[in-house]
Amino acid sequence: MKVFISTHPFGEASRLPVELLNRESIEICVNSHERKINSKELANEISDADVLIAGTEKINENVFKNAPNLKLISRVGIGLDGIDFDLCKKYGVRVAYTPDAPTMAVAELCACLILNLAREVIDADRNIKAGKWQRLMGNLLYGRTLGIFGLGRIGKTLAHLMSGFKMKIIANDICPDPVFARLYNIQFKKKEAVLRGSDFVSINIPLKDDTSDFIRLSDIQTMKKTAFLINTARGGVVNEKDLYKALHDKIIKGAGIDVFEEEPYRGNFCKLDNCILTSHMGACTIESRSEMEIQAVEEVIRFDKNMTLKNEVFSNE
Repeated sequence: MKVFISTHPFGEASRLPVELLNRESIEICVNSHERKINSKELANEISDADVLIAGTEKINENVFKNAPNLKLISRVGIGLDGIDFDLCKKYGVRVAYTPDAPTMAVAELCACLILNLAREVIDADRNIKAGKWQRLMGNLLYGRTLGIFGLGRIGKTLAHLMSGFKMKIIANDICPDPVFARLYNIQFKKKEAVLRGSDFVSINIPLKDDTSDFIRLSDIQTMKKTAFLINTARGGVVNEKDLYKALHDKIIKGAGIDVFEEEPYRGNFCKLDNCILTSHMGACTIESRSEMEIQAVEEVIRFDKNMTLKNEVFSNE
């Protein structure tokens, strides 16, 4: 069996994923660009692979047409917006992913952005390095309200982490979990109520047709002028032009943004001082990346041995 690994980096956090494939005598080909590749590059390189170990690349029909032997996509990570399931059905390709591995890492980055925004840590660092000594006046998290859109794996973990700061937590989710909510005293509210009532709003929902542009200017305008927006989900969930205007016009106080519609990002947010930008690094801890790659490879090995896949999202069988 031949596996093409498009996600980059791979095998850097740990060599175990590569070793596992080698032990099974599985042929490996890797992304030659040593960066995130686009659909055209993926189509040109995937060739006769039976399995694709993918990252966040867009997998369009040209990729499927150029991979006649493809039978499985094993996604390193949790987001599935780059995969067209109609095309998977058309071309008979199964899909698996690693939903649990990145959870803590992404939730911790959410918490990191919240803390940095509240206490203006990055601004203080920049000031000192520029020769300016100024004790910036931030805000306590204690007693503040955190609004979470998407109380799934990451949202729940974020709620657990931030509960230690005695924050009030409100949430919006299409499938509310009342047991978890009682445990952390979380109130479920409608979208507008979460936006209006929160000091910090964290976006933790997947990008799908019905969540594209989930947050627009009209939504941001309902938020407190002192509020912060944190997006570690997907760029397309928050309309970037609208968020830029909101930050530029000081409609809200600030934002923490880890994900963008086009990556690498070089857009207008770079001109603003009231937002923190990170490079889609929510899952980028050594521990999380290692586990994601290992779990993705384990699914490949199960597939090769005709075993039941552990985290199959779509089956053509």
